[in-house]
Amino acid sequence: MSMKQFLIIAILIVNLVACQYTEEKAIKEIIAEPIVGSETIELIEEEVSITIGSIGDVLLHSRVYNRAKTEDGYDFLPMLELVEPLLQAPDFMMANQESMPGGEELVLSTYPSFNSPHEIASNLQTIGIDMVIGANNHTLDRGVAAVESALDYYDKIDMDYVGVYRDTIDRARDRIVSVEDVTIGVLAYTYGTNGISIPTGHEDIVALIDPERMEQDVKRLRSKVDVLIVHMHWGAEYENEPNEEQRRFAQQLAEAGVDIIFGHHPHVLQPIEVIKLDSGHETTVFYSLGNFISSQNFDLTDIGGIATVEVTKNWTAEETTIRIHSPYIEPTIVEQETYRVYPFAETEFGSISGRTFEETRDHTQKYFTH
Repeated sequence: MSMKQFLIIAILIVNLVACQYTEEKAIKEIIAEPIVGSETIELIEEEVSITIGSIGDVLLHSRVYNRAKTEDGYDFLPMLELVEPLLQAPDFMMANQESMPGGEELVLSTYPSFNSPHEIASNLQTIGIDMVIGANNHTLDRGVAAVESALDYYDKIDMDYVGVYRDTIDRARDRIVSVEDVTIGVLAYTYGTNGISIPTGHEDIVALIDPERMEQDVKRLRSKVDVLIVHMHWGAEYENEPNEEQRRFAQQLAEAGVDIIFGHHPHVLQPIEVIKLDSGHETTVFYSLGNFISSQNFDLTDIGGIATVEVTKNWTAEETTIRIHSPYIEPTIVEQETYRVYPFAETEFGSISGRTFEETRDHTQKYFTH
């Protein structure tokens, strides 16, 4: 090899090494460079916000379902259409189905032992309800047959349910829904069944308030979801404020890690409260949502509310944070002749008790400091 050829090869090797060093240095500088631009941050951080909601008692006395009677069955939509926009707005909406919809084949019935038309479930679904709550003191009014008939119909129309179950296997199935990348788990319990014993062989047909089992359920579901919701059928009927038992259970559920509690049974609205633990965890409690639709005509039983709460989820590759905020109850009212449900803010007639929309709204917010 001549000296000239040797020099050419040497120069090529030097240039090749230099190029490789420059490229590696550039890569290291890019990796080490702090991410400061807003556009870059948007690429690595995601945020989504959803609204979760619930309504109170769907309690169908004979006066209500007789008015809904048609030639082809039952149609409750004329009674519900005025509040449909409010129910369609949330991303995930629930309802407390107080009277079991076992259907006409089992003969419809009213207080004190309810059996309601199947159609109420499909009508609720039409106006925006995504899941029905079945744990209440009237769950077993008409026995296992009514429960199974209702669950068959829920399955037929693809309506999710919780708190009432076919069997132990059904109860063990996690109720988890995903909305806009937010996973939501739902549980439901009732204080009792009006003295009706749980049928032998159907021990899990309805979920009763049992602190030990509730804690197990919450623990099982907590790690699987972003937001954990519990519906509680509790409290004293017709009482405007939560009692000590409600507060005690709310505190226990908060300490167990529950994010949102929706309460039912008093048939009147009770205030919202946010329980703040020393750990930093917060639990939003809607102590009672009142009657959504019924023919009860005692003071304040014609007033209900559409509860909503916002959930904001932020996440990166390293961390996920969930913020639950802005709880609110939009008051509704049932007109006592037609049993139509109205947004209370838009009505010209008053409540049975004389309470106004403003007074009702302020009552639900009274535990907040402004």
